[in-house]
Amino acid sequence: MFFQLNPKYTFNNLVVLCLFFICSQGILGQKDSNLDQFDEIITLSEFLPVRDTIVKSKGNFVPVPYPITDPNLGYGGILGLAYMHEHRTSDRPNTPQTITGIAGGGTNTGTWMVSLFHTQSINNDKMRYSGMVGYTSVFINYYLLKNIEAVRFPINTNLKFWGTNHELLFRIGQSNFFIGPQYRYLDLKGSIKLEVDHPDYDDLVIFKDFKEIVSAVALLGNFDTRDNVLSPLKGYYTGFMFRKNATWLGASRDYIWGQVYGYAYYRLSKRFFGIIHANYDFTDDNSPFYSKPYISLRGVPVMRYQGNHAMSFEAQLRWAFYKSFSIVGFSGMGKAFKTFDKFDNAQLIYNYGTGLRYALKKIDNLRVGFDLGWSNEDFAWSIVLGTGL
Repeated sequence: MFFQLNPKYTFNNLVVLCLFFICSQGILGQKDSNLDQFDEIITLSEFLPVRDTIVKSKGNFVPVPYPITDPNLGYGGILGLAYMHEHRTSDRPNTPQTITGIAGGGTNTGTWMVSLFHTQSINNDKMRYSGMVGYTSVFINYYLLKNIEAVRFPINTNLKFWGTNHELLFRIGQSNFFIGPQYRYLDLKGSIKLEVDHPDYDDLVIFKDFKEIVSAVALLGNFDTRDNVLSPLKGYYTGFMFRKNATWLGASRDYIWGQVYGYAYYRLSKRFFGIIHANYDFTDDNSPFYSKPYISLRGVPVMRYQGNHAMSFEAQLRWAFYKSFSIVGFSGMGKAFKTFDKFDNAQLIYNYGTGLRYALKKIDNLRVGFDLGWSNEDFAWSIVLGTGL
């Protein structure tokens, strides 16, 4: 899911970037959901994987683009300016690049953000730190109301928040497994507006302002054997996150949020490559509407289908048909539901689509291109840097 909003990461929910830090799994890192996935938007945690590929640019400033092409968020993008530090403390060949940078951007819906971030490895890559601080204003629709006469009404929402996010992961022995704590703080102000466009409900208008403090600690873990961070051909990338938003830390309310995810990359033959991605997010009844997990698949607008639980599965096949050019085909499915006893009655959301890739050989075969995705009710296109998942 590198540089692609619709698939941890990843808006790592509303913190999807600041659209670096948010309203919450990365620009380069993958993984969380709504405030938490906006995290991904805001957290350049997904921006950062580029660090593993742009090692050749150490000591230089490097621009990092992050296009946004989602029907619910709008069309636009984020541009980061990252300084790639030289490695001087690690002899491991796959040590992540140390990066310090700034990013900002927005979309045509009025959404915008700005963020400062830093990431580095410590003590011969036995520890990995990443942190950020930023401000975001997000305009987005939520669809949490029950259907009235088979009509689903969106809630127009504006969320403004500043915050900071820090995590420190520790390598387990000499393995590729990392585990460690994360802390997140958000000072959020929001407004919701509901205007029902239906002949029987013309007088139904709701408007409300609200404030919220997010102060949460989390335990993170991941295992990574990919042969390439940006455009892997083989290997596995799996992980988990369990977060507690707590009043004893200064938060407005208590609730939990968690995620388990996995990616498997296969080289099927000389020209065919496969990817499988599975994701499960969960929260409890006390979590606010903007922090509910949602189905994240290409062709499905961000936060269109939400619940206390969200599960999704997606597979992709890539055919390298001519030199640096490839064609991809993908399909997946998912469900968002309140409780497991309602799983069977939850709507099955599916997606399918195709795309084109071109490998940039001078940047470690980073593949760039676009995807066209369809789902139950929607269509979306996206610019992709990396796998698209």
